[in-house]
Amino acid sequence: MLRLLLTAALAAGALATSSPSVASTISQGDYEEHVMPANDRWVPWPWSSRQPIPWSDIQGLWKVEQDDFISYFSFKVVTLKSTGIRQLQVKQFDGDSCKVLSNGVGVETNKKILAQMTSKSGNIYRVELTAFSEEDLRKEDIPPLRGGIPTREAMVLSLSPIDSSEVYHMQIVKISAFVTQKFCFEDIRK
Repeated sequence: MLRLLLTAALAAGALATSSPSVASTISQGDYEEHVMPANDRWVPWPWSSRQPIPWSDIQGLWKVEQDDFISYFSFKVVTLKSTGIRQLQVKQFDGDSCKVLSNGVGVETNKKILAQMTSKSGNIYRVELTAFSEEDLRKEDIPPLRGGIPTREAMVLSLSPIDSSEVYHMQIVKISAFVTQKFCFEDIRK
């Protein structure tokens, strides 16, 4: 079901991802008990404040899996020589074929990375990457998802169409320290 929603959103001008983890969708008008404010936006994650972005751990291939939706993201850290500012080059790969779905560049602001992604068909959407403490997971009795590479933080990927208030929040796990499609193909074969 989630795969159909996300695929429809991408086709209409939005997203592309998927994998089994904790996920939720929220519009700006939806507020529930488990929703906490994060600055001026509401985030449906029952955890504490955002942690600093783990720049030393973030580069590599990551996987999002929720129900029948699977997608891979490669993150490559690039530091601009002229300013010293760190950027994150982001690529999204299809969960079935490992074909590149979209590309974008993200920058850090207020302990989160914001990226604008453009799909092969020209659709634009936003990606937000946020780090939370794994201690928050233990407090809420939520088992953290484990990828092939241990990380110190629980990472949450948020996807949203550029022209919509709907946001899809999913936990994302690191499966490789390398930024290549090779590990996407290997993971699919498992």
